[in-house]
Amino acid sequence: MCSSDLPAWLALSFLAALPTEALQTALDGLTDQLGAFVRAEERGETLVAVFERGDLTVLSTLDDQGRFTALRFAPLVATGTGAGSPREVLTRIFGGPFDASLFAPSFLAAVPEAQLRALLADVRAQFGALRDVQISAQIAGLIFERGQLNVTQFALDDQGRVTALILTSPPAQLASLDEARAAFAALPGQVSLLVQEVGAPAPAAALNVTRPLAVGSTFKLAILAELQAQVSAGQKQWTDEVTLTDADRSLPSGTLQDAPTGSRYTLRDLAARMIAQSDNTATDLLLGVVGRAGVEARFGQRPLPSTREAFALKNPANAALLAEYRAAVLSVPARRAVLERARVAPLPAASAFAGGGTLARDVEWFATPGTLCGLMAGVAGLKETQLNPGVADPSKFRSVSYKGGSEPGVLNLTTQVTTLTGRTYCVSATWNAPRPLQEDAFFGLYGATLNLLK
Repeated sequence: MCSSDLPAWLALSFLAALPTEALQTALDGLTDQLGAFVRAEERGETLVAVFERGDLTVLSTLDDQGRFTALRFAPLVATGTGAGSPREVLTRIFGGPFDASLFAPSFLAAVPEAQLRALLADVRAQFGALRDVQISAQIAGLIFERGQLNVTQFALDDQGRVTALILTSPPAQLASLDEARAAFAALPGQVSLLVQEVGAPAPAAALNVTRPLAVGSTFKLAILAELQAQVSAGQKQWTDEVTLTDADRSLPSGTLQDAPTGSRYTLRDLAARMIAQSDNTATDLLLGVVGRAGVEARFGQRPLPSTREAFALKNPANAALLAEYRAAVLSVPARRAVLERARVAPLPAASAFAGGGTLARDVEWFATPGTLCGLMAGVAGLKETQLNPGVADPSKFRSVSYKGGSEPGVLNLTTQVTTLTGRTYCVSATWNAPRPLQEDAFFGLYGATLNLLK
């Protein structure tokens, strides 16, 4: 559909929140990734958009003239019940004895078997036996004897093995943003929170917003922002291609580290992988394309390491290199020289990061929530930020743009939402502590905070 056709089926309130040009760009991005639109069909109570190379759930509301007042495309969770279906696989994972064959090698590389066994044992100890698995288009509910967990991200490869699995607790209940601020402040360690309505003179809620904290992969928003700027300036095109070499490989998350040497990817594909899947190899490829100067200026950290360089510095085998990096804390040129050597230094095994006890937490990406909300505001209209809604329930908002980041002791969630009443907010929360974090508690508070926005 061309842009001249769009206003006829969009309500004025929708166009005020998302201009025609931005919507057309988002739709073009969908077809770039999934191929041409084929048809819309109903599957039970779910409306599904069928493309050549995949399906998406359609979440929408209409006014009394049949025009869209809200429209969102979201990943489709299969609801089959037979052998190999998501329901059957989840039942085997959480209801039966541990079976490593249920998980793809890429998943076990990111979450080693010992850590996975311990996680599942903790779930059973806390919640008891699995009673049921309830799957809808957007979420899977795991019903246990003593409570419930939600599966907000779940994917299988072509052999039926798990490649993605994220659990969250059902959202906590909060009465106000003041109560949300107090709940985040009660977490141990260093915590920041910003709830900011776009265009408002003062934040709706703020906690420790002036001190930069480690935010993990959320720094990738700065790379996306710089890429968008260079495309807008005509210096790059989304269809430009990059070739993967052995020197480009980082560690998971993501899958490109396992792709064949010589594989070629468009900048748009790499951007989608970097944001929706937090693919580290895609991230480093894009950082090489756009250059560090613009990314560092946007993010406010100099020098800014690539993911590969950060992993190399955290490698216990490279302790001397890490010591040089730390000693050069007051010299940007000296640190750049160390990063250049880290770029070709050996990487650790992904399993080295499972316990989190020896991680160098000063080798990170540090930002205030205001910086992250500013970056998100600049790229929220790109479909790459809208593929993965994170903790937000897409049915409760007109639009959701999200990026998060984590490693042991580090967690950030940054989301920009437009509510059903047309108000746009950014919510950015960060938690740093010298021990593994209770991520479920953080996700629950964050989701409950989002639910307060009207």
